[in-house]
Amino acid sequence: MEAIYHFYLTFNPTLNEHSETNYTQAHEFYDQLKAIKAKDASGTLFWGKMINKDRTSTLDVNAFNNILSQNSAAHFSTHLFITDFGHLWAGKIKSMVKTLPKDAHTLSFYQGKNVEVWFEIDDFILLEHSHHETAKKLLDFHHNHAYSEIKINGLSPFTTSIRYPCIIEDKNMQQYFDEYDQSECSHLILKDNPAITKNNAKEVLRNIYLYAFPEELYAKFPQAAKLEIETAEMDMMEQKHHNIQKIASCYLRALEVILNDLVIHHIKRKGLAEEFFVDATSAPAKLYFNQTKDYFISLKEYNKNFSLNNILHFVDWGDSHSHAGFKKAFSEQKEFIRFVSKELTDVVKNNYLIEIRNALAHGESEKVSMKDAMSVRNILLGSGGMGIIAKCYLLFYKEKFKHLYHVCDFDPANANNNEKKARLKLVA
Repeated sequence: MEAIYHFYLTFNPTLNEHSETNYTQAHEFYDQLKAIKAKDASGTLFWGKMINKDRTSTLDVNAFNNILSQNSAAHFSTHLFITDFGHLWAGKIKSMVKTLPKDAHTLSFYQGKNVEVWFEIDDFILLEHSHHETAKKLLDFHHNHAYSEIKINGLSPFTTSIRYPCIIEDKNMQQYFDEYDQSECSHLILKDNPAITKNNAKEVLRNIYLYAFPEELYAKFPQAAKLEIETAEMDMMEQKHHNIQKIASCYLRALEVILNDLVIHHIKRKGLAEEFFVDATSAPAKLYFNQTKDYFISLKEYNKNFSLNNILHFVDWGDSHSHAGFKKAFSEQKEFIRFVSKELTDVVKNNYLIEIRNALAHGESEKVSMKDAMSVRNILLGSGGMGIIAKCYLLFYKEKFKHLYHVCDFDPANANNNEKKARLKLVA
């Protein structure tokens, strides 16, 4: 897959004027844009890159806009990543300008400041909310491109010698805004995010690491899946009266996002998306292995997620018909493909997960009993056993994660020798 470039900025959270120390300029920006979107879905808010009052900007905004145009031509959004190293946010960039438009909205914080470039933001989300998680995520940001002579493979809070705004390539290649299912709400910022609105989000994350998914495994999950899982588990932990049907719906959406990532986005990351086709006119969109209709577009041009049912059929057909592009894409994930086409498909079919997903999506929660909703959680998350989601990742990244559930380093020969030595010492 061709590189997609984005922009990265840092900011000083101590410059804001709020008495609450954890409420930064980014939190204020989030709240203000969310209020704008609630009134007008087309509304935007401008984030500014400040420089010293005595400096004159030499920044070439045209080069930035070329990246925006190239990403748009490739059907991808351009992200603005901003961090104070305690949080990492991502914004969907609509435009970049040196002078703030007359009727533009921005924070009062920027009044009297010297701003060298304005980023018009159409959507905004929090990706990480701790120093540890932010530092790990920054390692995905590579500063290695034709726009700079400095090559850095993985940024950190201690990276120096780069000029902000920094052009980076996100090696994780997540498209937070393009893949979002808008059937629930028009923008990601309008979707509740417990990491922003709840005080115990870190405790929920810790419990997920301890009891559901090891931290190293969970780091591979797409952001949209993490948001669904953390929202559901937040409800399980803090609410006395659970909306179990809503929780089940969160996990079913998470499974759908995860399978899109492991199947569809894997094909794109392998650079093979042009060998598959999409009927974007159908609802929902459908995947095809051949361009049988002239209005089909290539998978490379389509960035929305596919339904669970569509992905299962796609994997089954690709596997059973030995499609060349499909075989090439998953040559190292054969066990994962067998699992999806057999065991996972049987679990989905025998437990009516697609029917339940559809019923909950259409507000027909009365069709799903609390007992069945809890069973959905147990099947996907795993309760008293390994869940379907964990199995997907353990089979897809078999070598990478085998140490999580198998003892790998213990040497029984050395252990026996040490035991014999201990016995001889006792006899002596």
